[in-house]
Amino acid sequence: MQNTPTRRPLGWHQLLVLAGVLTMLLAVPIGSLAQESATPASQRHTPTPTPTGVEDDNRYAHLGGATYRVYAYREGLVGYTTANGHVIQPEDHFVALPCFCVLSSDGGNEFQVRISYNGTEVVAPVWDVGPWNTDDNYWDAPEDREWSGLPQGYPQAAAAYYEGHNGGTDAWGREVGSPGGLDIGDGTFYDLGMTGSDWVEITFLWQEPRRYDLPPLPFGFENIATIWWDERPPLDPTAEITDGTHGFFWETGHNVHLYLLDYYWANGGWQRFGLPTSELHRKPEPDGRLRYVQYFERTYIELDLSRGTNPPGIIVGNIGYDTYAPVESQRYIEPFPETPSTRYYAETGHSLQNGLKAYWEANGSTEYFGLPLSEEWSEEVDGRKVVMQRFQRARLEWWPDRVGQPDEFTRGLLGVELLRSNGFIE
Repeated sequence: MQNTPTRRPLGWHQLLVLAGVLTMLLAVPIGSLAQESATPASQRHTPTPTPTGVEDDNRYAHLGGATYRVYAYREGLVGYTTANGHVIQPEDHFVALPCFCVLSSDGGNEFQVRISYNGTEVVAPVWDVGPWNTDDNYWDAPEDREWSGLPQGYPQAAAAYYEGHNGGTDAWGREVGSPGGLDIGDGTFYDLGMTGSDWVEITFLWQEPRRYDLPPLPFGFENIATIWWDERPPLDPTAEITDGTHGFFWETGHNVHLYLLDYYWANGGWQRFGLPTSELHRKPEPDGRLRYVQYFERTYIELDLSRGTNPPGIIVGNIGYDTYAPVESQRYIEPFPETPSTRYYAETGHSLQNGLKAYWEANGSTEYFGLPLSEEWSEEVDGRKVVMQRFQRARLEWWPDRVGQPDEFTRGLLGVELLRSNGFIE
């Protein structure tokens, strides 16, 4: 096994990235580099060794396709500048991989990964370089890796930690204290429900097949659009379907199939789901799943057609996991005894209290909103204070200046926010 990284001439994309970094460095005043270093995170800090849970049998696992099991850290470093020029914010959603060759632009999604942890999945762009190395493209085949001789999906840091590769050190000569191959920005870290360094499943989406053969659309749904996972959903207003199979919402110009429409009105209607913002469409995912999705103002709803269409199953999206909440509000709290005004939920490590608890209980509780994913936090919106809390399927909002009025409590437009965050609407 070769102990030093092989060196190949830089490709054009690498030269562009390095040129961009040099341009950024030249543009920064000399005195500010200590606060906003453009140096990759792998050179700014050494991840804290965390041997607990780093079992030998986890050192290498190919899970099929472009998915591997990798040890991951929380990046932190709020206020520092990533390798692509982004100043890290407390709730940032991004990751770092140890190679300049897959660095997205600031705010860009040219390279993205999907991370799965204990059943929760999050997609995030690569905005930084690290941990440990800056030339370890471990997701590529062995013959294409800068560190030759290592299996695909096996980070050099893991090989150094477990097998003494490169004398047990990284490319900078630092002793590798734990086998990480991924840094995770704080927002993504907490969305995954992580509380410390741990093993995750990571899929390198640029290596996933871009398209694959699809079966015919199910009976009764032959006319719906097929929109791939990376394409814009059918959000534009459309004509009314008049064959008796749909209801039409003139407010937004969208049709809702009767299967969905019956569920919609029987389970809270516009107050729970909001108005439809898209047409029903088939959405092929990178992992081969075929989802039948319709977006609404507050969420998205899926038809489960895997067991036929008479009738299909209904799935309300766990959209709260895709929703912003301040990092501080997402930290788990210690259990406490239940009282009439407070309750602790061990399933998620969060509590419900006072007015939001009363509203949650009176308007559908777990069935409608799911369990809390955060504690309460407050913000100012257009000069007004609002207290918010994130749940698995909703965000509840309390407006102190409207106490006793019908709009004292509102529900966030999470479906709209999700489409906006993905760049599909402004």
